Amino acid sequence: MNYTRGEKDQGFSLVELVIVITIMAILIGVLAPAYLRYIEKSRKQTDETAAGEIQHAAEIVVLSGTYQLTDNQVLVTYSSAGVQVTASNAATVLETELEALFGGDLTKVVPVSNTYKAKTYTITIHEDPTGGDIPTISGAWN
Repeated sequence: MNYTRGEKDQGFSLVELVIVITIMAILIGVLAPAYLRYIEKSRKQTDETAAGEIQHAAEIVVLSGTYQLTDNQVLVTYSSAGVQVTASNAATVLETELEALFGGDLTKVVPVSNTYKAKTYTITIHEDPTGGDIPTISGAWN
């Protein structure tokens, strides 16, 4: 190509490209940690919601009144091994309720956040502290 005096190549200079790449690197360095915190917070909320839903299903089965459960009996655990029903005389109904809630295989329902991956959510039944017939159900991360 023949250039006449005063014409310039169209494009970016090396300095301009370096400046743009530097600005992008700074933005990524600032925004990446915030994004990772947002993702972890979302996963933690997902785990807490799943634990609440499992506890709610256990409450429905227990409060239906057709099952005699003993005090301090563990009903369900939710951990990296999946959801496991441990209440022997309510197991079938509770498993069915949980499978319907989570769409099938309970071993695939596992905590996804780094906060809860190594923990177990245990749902336990307790006798009514007032001496009545209605038990209470509590859940806690261990």
